Amino acid sequence: MKPLQLASYLLALNAVLIFVMYQGSGLYQAFGLLSLLLAVGVRSEVKIAIKTALIYAGAEFFFALLYLMVGNLLSAIDAGINLLIIHDILTYVQEKYGKS
Repeated sequence: MKPLQLASYLLALNAVLIFVMYQGSGLYQAFGLLSLLLAVGVRSEVKIAIKTALIYAGAEFFFALLYLMVGNLLSAIDAGINLLIIHDILTYVQEKYGKS
């Protein structure tokens, strides 16, 4: 079974992008810190971190698609990153717990 390396790297990349893009906002900095903590938790395969990362990436993917529909083209990068995170976590869960 492969570890969740891609998801942890992409969560860390997401945190770096949040830290760089939204330097002045404390609320976005908190989400960047959450993404970084989830990257560490997913890397060490903590179950609650994996579940939280899946929910977080799903919600962020949804909002990135909404922003993309409005016309913010940079949200396509965020949507792509979140889609890869969701795919990696779901593949890991399917391999670990079987097909149900």
